[in-house]
Amino acid sequence: MRLMMSFVVFVLFLNNTISQSGSWFAGANLSYQNSWILNQTDSDEGGLLDYDVTFHPAFGLDLGYHFNPHFAIQSGIIYSIQGQNYKTANIEDANYKTHLTYLKIPLLLNYLSKPESRYSLVLQGGFQFSLLNQAESSREDVFGFYDAALVDVKSYYENSSIDLVIGLGAQYRFGMQALRLMIRADFGLTDIEVTEKKPGFRNVSTNATLGLPMLSYLIKI
Repeated sequence: MRLMMSFVVFVLFLNNTISQSGSWFAGANLSYQNSWILNQTDSDEGGLLDYDVTFHPAFGLDLGYHFNPHFAIQSGIIYSIQGQNYKTANIEDANYKTHLTYLKIPLLLNYLSKPESRYSLVLQGGFQFSLLNQAESSREDVFGFYDAALVDVKSYYENSSIDLVIGLGAQYRFGMQALRLMIRADFGLTDIEVTEKKPGFRNVSTNATLGLPMLSYLIKI
């Protein structure tokens, strides 16, 4: 509830700040992201269950509004392929993965250090709603042992979550268009697993992704 209230306050603040003298922009983005499902119970398994470095793509559309030269609000929609690969006691045939896809709807505040210059530093931060689209795992009932089949486990995951988003990058502007290269991170603020289906000993699970990098093409409209 507190997270929802904070999100509403954030929206109201931006709404009160917007003036009629601003400008709209739109675009598309593509990122190659390092993704994680962070859970203390899994981490404590040691060699029986080790995290493996996991990369997946994400892509989407951007829509934003500059309410003054330095600041803008930005939203859009992102199709994010993520999840976690695991190593199991150094036995390659028993390694498994959890595969998740989300539709993400961000609400971000952007800052440009030199909006009139060809080159500018870009900072962004805010929140996003992540809507679960698909969940598959080769881990038996999500929390159990390895199973060779990749099966649908969507019922074990919450349909939505709220994430914190931060980004840092650079923008190259040419006329009415711009290219941005960002390092973009999001971190879940809510448990992505259904509490009622967890074993009693299992801790909270959190999504985290790091876009390395996110490339965006933007145009003033």
